[in-house]
Amino acid sequence: MIKHVEEAIVEIHDLTVAYNNKPVLWNVDFNIPKGKMVGIIGPNGAGKSTLLKAMMELVPSASGYVKIFNQPLKKVRQKIAYVPQKESVDWDFPATVLDVVEMGRYGKKSLFKRLTKQDKQIAIDALKKVKMMDFAKHHISALSGGQQQRVFIARALAQEADLYFMDEPFAGVDMASEKAIVDLLLTLQQEGKTIFVVHHDLQSAMEYFDWMVLINKRIVASGPTNDVYTTELLQKTYGGNLSILEQLGEVYKQRQFPIRE
Repeated sequence: MIKHVEEAIVEIHDLTVAYNNKPVLWNVDFNIPKGKMVGIIGPNGAGKSTLLKAMMELVPSASGYVKIFNQPLKKVRQKIAYVPQKESVDWDFPATVLDVVEMGRYGKKSLFKRLTKQDKQIAIDALKKVKMMDFAKHHISALSGGQQQRVFIARALAQEADLYFMDEPFAGVDMASEKAIVDLLLTLQQEGKTIFVVHHDLQSAMEYFDWMVLINKRIVASGPTNDVYTTELLQKTYGGNLSILEQLGEVYKQRQFPIRE
């Protein structure tokens, strides 16, 4: 079940990515409308992170293409913010929290241009939004995992993007940090932004996302959560790992989690 839309903010057509001649993503084909909170859901090794990296041209594709805002990436890169997996970042580089967030402003500057007072204020406002202003002068390596994640999200906010790609933003964070991040993303969505989130937890996925992409090397389904989040499609996505799905099904019945409209 893949729902295609007429006015798509992101369009992917027949995208294949291979490492050492072994396909990691195969014939990926879907599109996404503007203003959605999109959960990219699938088992470990399904190609979720690779999908985001391919959309950002951080890994080469073997075939197919990606259009964003109906343009190739190079023409709209400034409109996109990317938050990588925390594990992929060198946290020992010599920078303060505010330094890292201010880096989000350089994409909007010409080469060798200095940051203005307005740029610095935007960075400060972004830190305040993630409740990390008290740590502005701290070295980034001195923070906890959840705090580091908030700082990188603040850097993305400082870019003032229209489209956000977030690779496992809730990994290694406590529940308070996760709730703060989700509330922030929902605020961005209300402002008309589109957010892609690689996510593992099926239970919270029902609450967080109004659009889902189910993936296991191929796209199993893409569409509104009400249409995609079904036992049949989850079984196709997760294959033989059905005991987890059955357990989650019981949790849903007991707690009656609402699916976002």
